[in-house]
Amino acid sequence: MEEQAAGPRAAVGAPPPAGRNLRRWLPDLLGISWVLASGLAMLVPALVHGRYLGPIDLLYESGLSKQPWAVASHGDNADQLTNSIAWANLVWTQVHDGHLPLWNPFSGLGTPLAFNWQSAPFSLQAMVGYLVPLRYAYTVGVLVEVIVAGTGVYVLGRVLRLGVLACVFSATVFELSGPLAGWLGWPHGAVLAWAGWLFGSALLVVRGRHRARDITFLAVVVALALYAGQPEIVIMIVLALAVFVVALLAQQAVKLGSAKRILRPAFDLLVAMVAGGALAAPLALPGLQISTKAVHGLSGLNSAQPLRNLTHVISRGFNGVGTPGNPLFGESLTYRQTMAHVGLIAVVLAVVAVAVRWRRRPEVVALAAVAVVMAAIVFVPPVVSFMQSLPLVGRVLWQRALLPMTFAIAVLAGFGMDAMVRSSAERAVRRWTAAGFAVAGLVVLALYVGGRGTLTPFQAGLRTRSLIWPAVDTAVGLAVVGAMFASRRRRRPDQEAHRNDQARRFRLGPGRWAGLALLACETAFLVAAGAPLWSSSPRPVTPTPAEMTLRRAVGSSLVGFGPGPGACSDLGIMPNVNVLHDVHELSVYDPAIPNSYFQAWADAGGRMASPYLAAYNLFCPWVTSATHARRFGVAFVLEHAGAPGPKGGVFVMKVGDEDLYRIPGAGEATMSPLLSTGALPAPDAAGTTVPVSHPDPTTWKLATAQTTPQVLRLRLTDVPGWHATIDGRPLALEPFAGIMLQARIPPGRHSVELRYWPTQFTAGIVLAACSALGLSIALTVGGLRSRRRARLAAPGTP
Repeated sequence: MEEQAAGPRAAVGAPPPAGRNLRRWLPDLLGISWVLASGLAMLVPALVHGRYLGPIDLLYESGLSKQPWAVASHGDNADQLTNSIAWANLVWTQVHDGHLPLWNPFSGLGTPLAFNWQSAPFSLQAMVGYLVPLRYAYTVGVLVEVIVAGTGVYVLGRVLRLGVLACVFSATVFELSGPLAGWLGWPHGAVLAWAGWLFGSALLVVRGRHRARDITFLAVVVALALYAGQPEIVIMIVLALAVFVVALLAQQAVKLGSAKRILRPAFDLLVAMVAGGALAAPLALPGLQISTKAVHGLSGLNSAQPLRNLTHVISRGFNGVGTPGNPLFGESLTYRQTMAHVGLIAVVLAVVAVAVRWRRRPEVVALAAVAVVMAAIVFVPPVVSFMQSLPLVGRVLWQRALLPMTFAIAVLAGFGMDAMVRSSAERAVRRWTAAGFAVAGLVVLALYVGGRGTLTPFQAGLRTRSLIWPAVDTAVGLAVVGAMFASRRRRRPDQEAHRNDQARRFRLGPGRWAGLALLACETAFLVAAGAPLWSSSPRPVTPTPAEMTLRRAVGSSLVGFGPGPGACSDLGIMPNVNVLHDVHELSVYDPAIPNSYFQAWADAGGRMASPYLAAYNLFCPWVTSATHARRFGVAFVLEHAGAPGPKGGVFVMKVGDEDLYRIPGAGEATMSPLLSTGALPAPDAAGTTVPVSHPDPTTWKLATAQTTPQVLRLRLTDVPGWHATIDGRPLALEPFAGIMLQARIPPGRHSVELRYWPTQFTAGIVLAACSALGLSIALTVGGLRSRRRARLAAPGTP
């Protein structure tokens, strides 16, 4: 009898049956499945058209890539191609060739690859992309971003102790929101995707239940966000996190009546952030060093958005935003800068959360503070001016604080959903929800009646159509609230017990049915809003016959462009896209391009299409003479058919419908004799070309044989990280023409080698190793202490 009686109790310490585990995890599995399926649904229309995400068809618009059959995508998506896809292909190729992807030898005079912050070769999406064929690397990276974004907010919801339906709602709203959907495939979206994981791990640190584990968790997430590749978005997310933590700890201090109890979580958060920064030091240290000399373009966008752009929170296209191919209604920015849609339902539920949960849940107040502060940074001119005046971060494009703002709204909406599902019997919840949708309906009506103003019929039609989904959201919301009120009125006391039994059996009730209806409507809106932003191709990037002809004609030589009507003359191959075809072009499109590029070209008397190209991180010089070409190592120049070639150039052949000229005496390395006084000759002094071999992208090897002292001039970008040796001994490098490198070579036969490996990269590796070791020790010690406490707490322990 005792054994029988003890049987059930003994089972308490045994592992639960498999069926019980399944029932326990099934709701979360279904919830995460919904989140992932919703993200995929946004991409399905593009994937149905082709397996390769991105505006690859933009390749075929101009230059040697032009094809008569091509129908181009919206031009605002071009950076997906000219940055993200191009760099994803380049880093994949270098990694699979057995090289660290540190240097891009195909753009300009060579540019840092890993340390331009946006190529992100050490990011999670890049790491997963290395596991698949090259043609799928970018597409897989985009899918990884969606997974990280959705699962992160879902886990955050569980950390916040929200129900499954609320977690699904928050995660779906966030991963399909305007900022994430609009920036998906850019490093901006890759960083933003980590917001849920960052806030969730920080919240665990604040609670302090598993100190070492939670600090390590947060440090790893911080490092992954930094490796994702866009430092200004990291700054904004960290600022939002700081607002959240300060508001949360301030409430705890007031509740406890003392600030001492919050010192430990504040210290732990600081330790975690420092450790995370150290883990990312191999990227951060050389990246910061490079960025100090970069052009820092697009500062003109750093101004407050007009308040009317708040309508973008509930509508994708009210001001023309998010309508590819259509002009904005008086906006000077690209639509991606102002996209903010989370949907009217999410906004109403966020308001409900603040109204009915601010007293019970300090996290609601903290998230509301994040939303308000981020909105002020975007829309309030004095706040924007203040942010611009800050040292170090003043040039950050603070308009992009829309990204953390919509994240906060999405999580608040989860609280509102949780209140409606779990507490639909509360009168305050029903009344606030009803009032929210009623006011939202009035706002939509007012926008429809008075929002068209003096717009053209075409623009007015766009605006009217942009209000269809908000109107549908309002109608569904009011219908759901009406059903909730009707359900409460019809319920008789004698049916209460039976209904409670049914609710427990099926885990459904009025609140859950209402939540499911709102979730379905919100998901439909966000999928419909995000899907048009994407394009794809049925074929990967494929060189045209003209591009292959150019590659064969020029080999590894540097190609420049003559004058033309476009910013980059519409000649050759689009900047950065040239790396997809192993063609080395003088043009550069890169956020890490040194400002000295523009100054050096101006000092040489060169011209460009526009003096404002630096604002867009774009260097596209016009090579009009052999003198300019030789100074910068341009061995070939492409001109429009029939246009005069560069002075001193020699016509070679037609490539497609363009003319190719060779520049005599130009090369990536030349030797010029020193003056009799030992001084360096003029920048354009005649020189003898020296053959260069490249065993890998970061190495140059040369052999010299001269009878007099010479200067070796290298058409190689002068950035920190290049080191030279001569016959195995260190060789001093000097600046040449403001942007390149040169070295004095003594008479005789010599072997010269240059290698790119920044000292800061080595220091970063050491810091990362120390951080990883420290965190590992802390985890080990913490685990031992936890097991010891568990043994001491076990029954029967002496």
